[in-house]
Amino acid sequence: MIPKGPKTRRLEEKRKIVEELREKFVGSKAQILVDLCGLTVEEVTQIRKELKKAETELKVIKNTLAKIAAENTPVKAVEDLFRGPTAVAFAYGDPVETTKIIVKFVKEFEKFDLKGGLIEGKPLTSEELERISQLPPKEVLMAQVVGTIKAPLHGFVGVLAANLRNLIGVLYAIKEAKEKQ
Repeated sequence: MIPKGPKTRRLEEKRKIVEELREKFVGSKAQILVDLCGLTVEEVTQIRKELKKAETELKVIKNTLAKIAAENTPVKAVEDLFRGPTAVAFAYGDPVETTKIIVKFVKEFEKFDLKGGLIEGKPLTSEELERISQLPPKEVLMAQVVGTIKAPLHGFVGVLAANLRNLIGVLYAIKEAKEKQ
């Protein structure tokens, strides 16, 4: 048996990191890439706390390992964003909520930069992510959809009810006319 030296251990550690990253790339609903360079530890901690509430994990990663992990995953489409200091927000909950939090902090901290990312496998630029962050909450969107579906049905029921009211009115008039005879 060949003894394991420091190089072998480092190689095994890197393989493990690549495998974990690949699992996160595949298992998360969104992967949003940001540049944390220049932020203080307190600011990064604040961002992580907010993201954790939205079921999101922020992880600083090495670009070379990220590119290797991105092979055969949808993240391959944005591998050119893995340059310079990079952190990835892995959203396991609502990706729109994660995007809102990140964009809020991008506006708050000028050194915090949004690079781009993916939501459910679709590559998005930083501008597209900023537009997504302006969407109303999921519950509001669902209520709007239900309201849109309900409005024509409500009108249709009104039309049907009007015809019944008219029929009853005609029948009542005929009854009145027969009673007068």
